[in-house]
Amino acid sequence: LKAFVRYVPRDVVKMMLTGSMEVGSVMVRKVVSIMFADIAAFSSLCEEILSEQLVQLMTQYLQSMCEAIVHNKGTLDKFIGDCIMAVWNAPRSVKGYQAASVGDRT
Repeated sequence: LKAFVRYVPRDVVKMMLTGSMEVGSVMVRKVVSIMFADIAAFSSLCEEILSEQLVQLMTQYLQSMCEAIVHNKGTLDKFIGDCIMAVWNAPRSVKGYQAASVGDRT
């Protein structure tokens, strides 16, 4: 559960565990903010550094990005190579999700 909460906002996990959100069975149309983020020139970088350095870099990058996404009330959707996809305002509604998706929590 601790590992799951690292990637999914705590309140979403609670909603899933208490049954207040049905997982996978209900589709709702809503406006969301979506972020795709990746490392510029990643393929070239992979050719230039040692594999141990690459693992360390990716661990730091992915961990930092996931923490920032969850901190700003986003939901991690998936990893696509060095790319991260995150969503704001789904699966649960987030007031001010547009600002939160760019790190503005005011």
